[in-house]
This record gives sequence, structure tokens and C-alpha cells, in this order.
Amino acid sequence: MDVAIAVGAPKGDLDSLALDGARFCVEMARRSFGGPPAGFWVFQRKPVRVPVPAEDMGRWVDEWFAKGDPVDVLRGERKRNAAERLVKRNKAFGPAGFALAPTLEAIIEATGELAGHTLAVIVLTSSPDDGTAIIATLKKAARYPVFWVFIGANWDHERVLHLGVLDTLGERPGDPKNVLILKTHGWGSGLGDWWRTRRIRKASARWRRRVPLG
Repeated sequence: MDVAIAVGAPKGDLDSLALDGARFCVEMARRSFGGPPAGFWVFQRKPVRVPVPAEDMGRWVDEWFAKGDPVDVLRGERKRNAAERLVKRNKAFGPAGFALAPTLEAIIEATGELAGHTLAVIVLTSSPDDGTAIIATLKKAARYPVFWVFIGANWDHERVLHLGVLDTLGERPGDPKNVLILKTHGWGSGLGDWWRTRRIRKASARWRRRVPLG
């Protein structure tokens, strides 16, 4: 089963919460689904595709997302990492809100030529603001062999992160069935990683049995 991963950057950069989510998704793809992800995107208003991680996850994070030495940051001398250079060149991040639908479209387009089923895992640390477009895109995507997992992550143990229109899926007739919503307070817990992975594997396996190919 191919795995596509996207990580949202609602404030225009990937903070530690989003980076930890990226690490979880890549390791899950490698350990539970047989290899590195088929595609990896970061997004705010529109998606920017990032090269898929190699075997050395730590080196990949340092190359693409490291924030630099703390002294360099304090002195204003920190160099842009590879992801920052890429999104600046693409003018993808800015003050104009946080949209998810363009990333869903990009994943559909990129995985349309793959031979098998696709698991698309999207990490969100804030609620996207293009709800109408999200619902329309997910309904359109229901005819493709893609299973969507949205993971809402925050640090606040007193409050669950609300994901806006995503939290309403399943409440109306005609809502897509190929969607799983998970919520997490931070990352890094072995038990938490196991629970998330188990939920994703079981839900995607049930869906895959209902959606044969060919």
C-alpha cells in the first residue's frame, strides 16, 4: 500500500509539533506499509512537494527542516533550511490563511497513476479554513482508491484540537466513508505511536477489503 504524507504549516513554518508528526508518519510508512512514502508535501495555502526521506531520517530532518543553531537564531544569522528556500521560491506560505483542499487535489493527482491502494496521512496543528472546498474534494476523491487519515495534533492536554469541517464528516448522507480522524496531544510516546498506527492499519485494511482494484 502506497503512503502519501502531508504536513500543514498554518503559521508559515513547520514547528516542532508538525515536525514530530512528520517523523511519526514517515516511520509508520516504513515499518507498517513496506517502504518510504510515495510523496511528501508541506502546505499552508498551497502544497509544496518535498523529496521523500531517505533511510537516515535524522539527516533528512536536519537538511530540510532544522531551525539552526540557537546562537545563530539569536544573532539573526540563521540560514534558511531547504524547505524554507523551497516554499519561498514557490511563494506558498504567507498571511492569507490555511487551506487544505489544494493539498488533497495534489495528492489525488500524484497518486492517480499508482497501481495499488494509497494511504494519505495529513498532519494538522490548526483547523483549515476552506471547509466547503474540502468537502467537495473529498466527495470527488471517493471514487479513487485513496484512504484519508487526518491527525489533529496539539500540546494542550486540557483541550482537543478541533478540525472544523473535518470533525463533521459522517454526519450527513453522502459523506465519504474513506476517512479516519485521529487526535493526539503531542508525539513521542511509544504507546501513543502504537495506538495511532494500529488504528490506521485496521481502518485502512477494512476499507481496502471493500475497495478491490481492477
